[in-house]
Amino acid sequence: MTPFYSVGFPLHVAGLSAVIGWEHGPYLASPLLAVGSVLLLFLVALDLGLPKLYALAGAALLALCAVFLFQALQPMSDVAAVFWSLAAVWAALRSRRRAAWAAGSGLAFGIAILVRPTNALLLPALLFALPLRGRVLLSFCAGGLPAAAVFGLYNRAAYGHPLRTGWVATEHLEGFAWSHFPARFADYARTLGQMLTPLVPLGWLAASAARSVQRRDRGMLFSWFGAYLLFHCFYAVYGTWWYTRFLLPGIPALLLAFLLVVREAQNRWRLAPVVVGALLAAVIGWTWLRTDRLKVLGIDEGQAILPRSCAWAAARMPEKAVVVSNEMSGALRFYTGRQPVRWDWTTPETFPELRALVEGAGYRWYALLIAHEVKLAEPRAPGPWVFEGEMGPVSLWRMEPGVTPPPPAR
Repeated sequence: MTPFYSVGFPLHVAGLSAVIGWEHGPYLASPLLAVGSVLLLFLVALDLGLPKLYALAGAALLALCAVFLFQALQPMSDVAAVFWSLAAVWAALRSRRRAAWAAGSGLAFGIAILVRPTNALLLPALLFALPLRGRVLLSFCAGGLPAAAVFGLYNRAAYGHPLRTGWVATEHLEGFAWSHFPARFADYARTLGQMLTPLVPLGWLAASAARSVQRRDRGMLFSWFGAYLLFHCFYAVYGTWWYTRFLLPGIPALLLAFLLVVREAQNRWRLAPVVVGALLAAVIGWTWLRTDRLKVLGIDEGQAILPRSCAWAAARMPEKAVVVSNEMSGALRFYTGRQPVRWDWTTPETFPELRALVEGAGYRWYALLIAHEVKLAEPRAPGPWVFEGEMGPVSLWRMEPGVTPPPPAR
């Protein structure tokens, strides 16, 4: 049951919960990091020379972006990845005026990697943002050392090697292939255009030729988002609009590049402030309408089934029960304290031995499954299973102790 996801976000949750308690800590980490991310985008925009009106527009676009707001409402690592990526870029930009800020950029970059190892993709953008002087780069590396030490020690303890992450240990890297690129690029392009209007991604592309933007800032913005996009276009996993969360640490670059292009257009064509204001308001309005249409703020309605179904199932199980599950496993552990057994980590060959050990210790077997899992779980945890009832899409099953399952059909 070693966690395969990175240790960074759990450390945020644990630290906050140690201060304010576990009743609220796990749920406030993402919202607080989201507020911090919006503020950091505003500050990065100012450091890039954008007027306050533009910086406020960028902050509003991030705050109202469907996938950002969706992840800000959940205890997941995506918004933490955005926060620390923005913090690393902001500190790197400030190091152009005072070298000591480079250490802060290195520390933020290290924490970003602790949150999600793929945030190493931010490094090219940071090299564009930092002054390429020996003292500055040494300070950047020194700032990242504490996070690097935690990264290496945790991975060695969890997976046996300082550089071996959960992605490698669970063979997630097998999900990357050249063949995924065309479909995934189309998915991301379509979804980003729908969420932010096509003007925003087109503005990111146009920023590469914006003469009013310093060359290294153009390189920073292009590589910042481009690295995340290119990498994840080879990844097999994509299901619906919120899978753009993989690109979230790079989305601020999209917004900043768009704003820089709008500013250049205003200066070159002498656009009236009211015209620019109307354009920015239209893009912000589109973003909010799309977020509202996707019912992002109604996420609690869909997620409420987790605590309700866990309480319902717990009332029908003895205290000494182990529960075959997958998607319900975390909720089971959190809301009921029951021991989950992940069906996707068992096999027909190993489950009988596990079953005998558990029953020999006086425990009973149950299963709590979402509808689509039932057919997938049964071959990996062979029964016979007795149907106990269901609540919405979640069903409860019971196994009679000592009953031998029939031999598999040949």
